[in-house]
Amino acid sequence: MDVSVIKKVLVLVVALSLFSCGKGEEVPENILSKEKMVSLLIEMRLAEGRVATLTLSNDSSLNLFSELEKSIFEKHEVDSLTYITSYQYYLLHPREALYITDAVIDSLKVRQQIKETGHK
Repeated sequence: MDVSVIKKVLVLVVALSLFSCGKGEEVPENILSKEKMVSLLIEMRLAEGRVATLTLSNDSSLNLFSELEKSIFEKHEVDSLTYITSYQYYLLHPREALYITDAVIDSLKVRQQIKETGHK
């Protein structure tokens, strides 16, 4: 097969995959909304940070985080399977994943600024 044909096929496949991602696709009912994922991930990152600052063994850190994670799921009325399924769904949808990641980072930055300065 000619190299130019292979290049054209590759460009076509990449273009189709880019244009097929996200546009007009509805999020399945069993997937958490982007806003719910942002809230959960913010709390997860804060919990990870709390655990990381403690001087605990790896096993103790994992156990503590597991308990914190359970309480976060209970607070948000989400089970771990729904969270994992939603997390995997968004990983397969880069635009939505980027939105979620940016929102989490922005929120954590604002929280840090408030903590450091005492105001927004």
